[in-house]
Amino acid sequence: EIGYYYTQGMPEDTKALDQDFISNEAYIEQSDFIISERQKMLNLEMARFSSGLLFVYFSTTDLISHMFWRYMDKEHPGYKPEEAEKYSGVIKRTYKKMDTILGEVMKKIDNDTTLIILSDHGFGPFRRYFHINRWLKDNGYLNFMDDSLGESNEFFENVDFGITKAYSLGFNGIYLNLFGREGMGIVYDGAEKEKLIKDLINKLEVLRDPESGKRVIKKVYRREEIYSGKYVKDAPDLLVGYNRGYRTSWESALGKVPEGLLGDNMKKWSGTHLWDYEVVPGIILSNKKIKTVSPALYDIAPTILAEFGIEKSTDMVGEPIF
Repeated sequence: EIGYYYTQGMPEDTKALDQDFISNEAYIEQSDFIISERQKMLNLEMARFSSGLLFVYFSTTDLISHMFWRYMDKEHPGYKPEEAEKYSGVIKRTYKKMDTILGEVMKKIDNDTTLIILSDHGFGPFRRYFHINRWLKDNGYLNFMDDSLGESNEFFENVDFGITKAYSLGFNGIYLNLFGREGMGIVYDGAEKEKLIKDLINKLEVLRDPESGKRVIKKVYRREEIYSGKYVKDAPDLLVGYNRGYRTSWESALGKVPEGLLGDNMKKWSGTHLWDYEVVPGIILSNKKIKTVSPALYDIAPTILAEFGIEKSTDMVGEPIF
């Protein structure tokens, strides 16, 4: 009934903007169009919705923050005063659009309807990148097949797993090269594994940026500190909680080991939320009184079930917040 529309994922063309194939104005126009599409979807569903659970996701606030944060942050290496005059208000403008949409929703619902506004993370500047696999190489935890190359391409092309103890893949995870789990694992469970974990945590948590003296990493977590349940074994062994301003490099996330350790992020993708969860918490708002002092993401499912009078399953973490 609303015609063709962008599908979910990352509908805004962030790559085209980052690589200068489209202008800021074209990107903003696309973002506004996608918000209007989502609003049409929401209005359509609300018009024929009578009871049950209705969920809608507006992704534009996230993506516009990724792409335009540098204009609000004078400390960002990509900040340009002349451009900031024009674009520093783009993110706030987007949130005001969302406030208007929320106001319209609130007018349409009755007093018996529970309304929840939720984000799973906050936002902030991505100023400096960290080549974590290079750090692992420099500290003897990761090794090359051919040292003369000086680096390794994506997916550990030049990494010798027969003499590698730890590696990083993705934005926050460190994996131990465990014997019996990894294809060429060399680290044995027990005392050797525990010593390796402690060494990595102790060294990473004191790492400082030589340019600013700031700590790069707030805390390194064992996976059991973050996750629970029968699938913990599938998580990275360690999870890196970055401090404000820092993030794993794009290269490290894909298993590359480039030269250098830290550098300025000059990309237009200048905002991030890939930090320690205490540095970048999400938000939850509701038209019902929230009784939980510090609600967590895992409280959401039990809360929704409770709204429909359904008991949570015995293996479900979290409690209703109302």
